[in-house]
Amino acid sequence: MVNFTDDAIAYMREHNVAFIMEHILRNILRDLPPDPAAYIHDLMERPIPPQILLAGPPGSGRRSQCRALAEHFGVVHVSSGELLRAEVEAGSEAGILAESFLRAGTLVPNALITGMIRRRLEEKDAKTRGWILDGFPRSQEQAEAMEAEGIAPHVCIMLDLPDDIAYERIEHRRTDPATGLTYHLLYNPPPKDDVALCERLTQDENDRREVVQRRLKVYRNTAEGLLRHYGAILERVDASHDIDDVTKDVIAAVQKHLLQ
Repeated sequence: MVNFTDDAIAYMREHNVAFIMEHILRNILRDLPPDPAAYIHDLMERPIPPQILLAGPPGSGRRSQCRALAEHFGVVHVSSGELLRAEVEAGSEAGILAESFLRAGTLVPNALITGMIRRRLEEKDAKTRGWILDGFPRSQEQAEAMEAEGIAPHVCIMLDLPDDIAYERIEHRRTDPATGLTYHLLYNPPPKDDVALCERLTQDENDRREVVQRRLKVYRNTAEGLLRHYGAILERVDASHDIDDVTKDVIAAVQKHLLQ
């Protein structure tokens, strides 16, 4: 057994040596090259595309941050929800199977979702540019299912947001059914003198306090599993600040884990 000095351990942490070695090993085991040494040499000549996981409670601005990261790092934004809907609409084998669970009012099995995600991440754009995964996994069990499919992020960003701010951000949202424009009664209120507009504004069912409360409870109950599973690569970011400030913090957190 090798005993590392404190300086050696600090060096490996600073330069993400463990994750670089894992990157090499995962690629070798996936491709099984006839000449591993030549394969490793060629592999390390190429940039290592970022693989990012971003999680956060309702109201944390997760999707906005995913879009910002995708633009900043040039990675592919993969939303598990959008991917699932696309498979269902396309009538693929996986989509038909997933729809049967949705119609029955039951959860789509983890294996089915991870299979969809794996196939998407194996497409050329995701393999060459890297990716940011949004909406999955939500629990330790799902994280383990992803790992079984060979999907391993380099960094997991977890957005932290107190419940009171989540309620404030979500339950005051309103939509104008005539134009599709959205307003926020506190941050971006509709013109007070436009009585017709104010009267026709609607609130989405998912934005009602009792629904938000349930969603937050589910998130809190499962987030602990993600904290345990991704502890070594986890970065927590305070999402209660202005969106641009949060973006700066998220970008800085990701950059700490880039494999270069």
